[in-house]
Amino acid sequence: MSVRGCWVISVDSGEDGRSTGKTLFSRIFPSVEKRAKLCADSDHYVPLPDTQVFLEDLLNELGIQLTIKKFIGSRDSCKKVDQKPVFGVHTAAGVIWPVLVLEQAGLLYCCVPLVEVVGSSSQVSLIQIPGIAAGYSLLLGIADFVGKPQGEVLSETSSVIADLYLYLSCAAPFGTPQNVQPDIVRTTLQAKNTPVPKDKQPAWRPVAYKGKPNIYFAITEQIKAVQYDSSSIKDVWDLYGTVTCMAELEGIKPEVSVPFTWTDNGQSPTLNKFLFHHSVQSSTIGGSECRLEFFPPPEMFVLCQYTASGIDLPIKGFYQMKGDLFKADLLLQLKLKEHVKNTFQYCFVQLPFYNRGLIVNQDCTASHGSVSVSPSDGRTLVWNVGQKFPSKTLEVSLKAALLFDKAGSISKGLYDDPFCVGQNAYAQVYFKMTEYTQTGSMIEPKTVQVSPAAKVKVTVVREYLASDYKIWNSHGDAQMTFAPTLPS
Repeated sequence: MSVRGCWVISVDSGEDGRSTGKTLFSRIFPSVEKRAKLCADSDHYVPLPDTQVFLEDLLNELGIQLTIKKFIGSRDSCKKVDQKPVFGVHTAAGVIWPVLVLEQAGLLYCCVPLVEVVGSSSQVSLIQIPGIAAGYSLLLGIADFVGKPQGEVLSETSSVIADLYLYLSCAAPFGTPQNVQPDIVRTTLQAKNTPVPKDKQPAWRPVAYKGKPNIYFAITEQIKAVQYDSSSIKDVWDLYGTVTCMAELEGIKPEVSVPFTWTDNGQSPTLNKFLFHHSVQSSTIGGSECRLEFFPPPEMFVLCQYTASGIDLPIKGFYQMKGDLFKADLLLQLKLKEHVKNTFQYCFVQLPFYNRGLIVNQDCTASHGSVSVSPSDGRTLVWNVGQKFPSKTLEVSLKAALLFDKAGSISKGLYDDPFCVGQNAYAQVYFKMTEYTQTGSMIEPKTVQVSPAAKVKVTVVREYLASDYKIWNSHGDAQMTFAPTLPS
């Protein structure tokens, strides 16, 4: 699982509209290139060209660099099988395949994995090339290492580009990716002058931690919901959670045992579809508890992910709107479920109005909170509910009469929407609660066990937020999907 070469390329648009590319970093691994020549016979081996030639051929294949002949059969033909992010780059010596290309923050990250199959590489399926996964993880590591430059124009002399040679020497010695996590690579490079430990460190934990032992857990639950207020269409919602962990523990291979529990918050939630990190050695799920035993890596990682069933909507909504291009009357009601915590870090609603002009007049009556027009676009009504619903009723409502600009009644571009016309509209709810999860999922710090035994400070934080929470206008149509009907 090696790579023949790596490149970092910047792509800029010139004044004439033509895109130009520039190679910021390139590295060819001669030992891997020799292996590629041995694996392929003389008729099928395609050498890697010079950096500038490879750059031009790659940009032509991606369609970034304009050419005199606009249509290129090998690239634009409908018979070509699209295997993105894997490409075949046509050079004077033949086709270089596979070439992995990843785009992030205006930069192209490329590598050519080694195909360790005798004969033509084009006759090998992607699933038979383990270097594809290794090369992709290496590109992700390089992209994380370079990061997103804030206002800085990267060049060949930039410090982060120069440091890539050190990064590759540690992350992929002789072209073979090993540990590509940038944080681990930096720690390894900084620890070169420290004494060699008596006991051998595992490859995924190359440097032993020195300091006060700490374990940090973050439990985050998010809910997606679509409400229709219709007898013919059922409301749908999904709740999914993530447990993130950061363990700073001394020792060669510390082991952590964690009981992850969930309680009855006025409901009977069931957690299912667990997905565990590969460091988890064993997991026992039963009743309302899941016990995990794992060897934590040195960096922050996602310990597990899950979904939940048997829960209700935390906020039930009712939205009615009638109007035309120049005016709209609306009523929005929200009710918080009794079993849900009535303390928010924030809770607000956005009511966008597409295919209309700016809101020039508003007559709003809110039973709770404040109402304003978004200053960024002038076409979105924002209702800030606040940090609590009224404790007696747990209900809030908003009535509004809006007038839109007639001169610029039909906005073009960002505020065009082919579906949200006429009465088709929605309200989007945003909220976040801290130290709360709807399923009651929790990690009790006192129950966390570490081996070898040590006095560890355990920190657990929880949060619950809406990721995509929509309430459609009951007087209009709504976007929805239908489950396929199976033939009897």
